[in-house]
Amino acid sequence: MRARQSLALALIVAATALTGGCAELKNRETTPGPGTTASSGPATTTPPPSWEGKAPQEDAMRRATRALDAVEPDGASRVDQGMGDLVRGLDKTFTPKENRPHTLDIACQAPANRTLTLTLARGGAESEWEVTCGDRGADQFNIPAGSRFTARIPAAGQHTQGIVQWRLNSVAPADVEGCKDDIGGCEE
Repeated sequence: MRARQSLALALIVAATALTGGCAELKNRETTPGPGTTASSGPATTTPPPSWEGKAPQEDAMRRATRALDAVEPDGASRVDQGMGDLVRGLDKTFTPKENRPHTLDIACQAPANRTLTLTLARGGAESEWEVTCGDRGADQFNIPAGSRFTARIPAAGQHTQGIVQWRLNSVAPADVEGCKDDIGGCEE
């Protein structure tokens, strides 16, 4: 008798799981997605590439860390670091330490080719930069000594996968290469 009850319970659970899965699939087929209307049916475009499971996301974090390590100056002193996702973007105010220049290093990883717009601002000065996801070396921005500044990357949307990692380092003035102020700009 116990075997029959267990078998019956197992069959009910399996049937419920299959029914739930079919309902979810049906809902996906009938719910209009981006670029479609209820009367036009599903879009003919393929869905955007995505990371399935935990392993690809962990690999992306390792690649972003390697990209940050690739551009870190030898004499740098780490002031701040963090990571966010592309769904929320980045909106952070940084407080530089000491009276030294800094570098803000940004690395992005996404399952597909993607370019982000980074806005750096301090006081009345503001500049926009493109950051390409997947580069082997992080994008590095020189921030002169001074007051607080902000870095913003717009939110990419609810179904966008990807990460952005950043580091703020203080550096010796001799270690600053190229333009010394990527917020205010340099005249060449």
